[in-house]
Amino acid sequence: SEINRLEESGLIVEMDDFGTGYSSLNMLKDVPIQVLKTDLKFLSASGIESRKKHILESIIRMAHGMGMSVIAEGVETKEQADHLMSLKCDQMQGYYFSRPVPVSNYEELVYPD
Repeated sequence: SEINRLEESGLIVEMDDFGTGYSSLNMLKDVPIQVLKTDLKFLSASGIESRKKHILESIIRMAHGMGMSVIAEGVETKEQADHLMSLKCDQMQGYYFSRPVPVSNYEELVYPD
């Protein structure tokens, strides 16, 4: 398949917005995914709600069990980041860390003189 060829060429295959639309459990059995990126709907600015917390925990555990890493998007608070770290989430992104920045600013952050 096209995805297998991408993976064989050294690219990392991610599934974005996991848990919504076409990014579902059914896809995991058919597509060689290396990274799951969770949908921001599993986090809320006011805190981590119980049901969402359990779903997120299950996603991370399942992904790790299948040899995948997990990126959580939509992280807005320290509480969310701390909770995701306790669940051993591999990477996080969101306004808690930085607002979107132009490429030139990003390059300065990543490659300081």
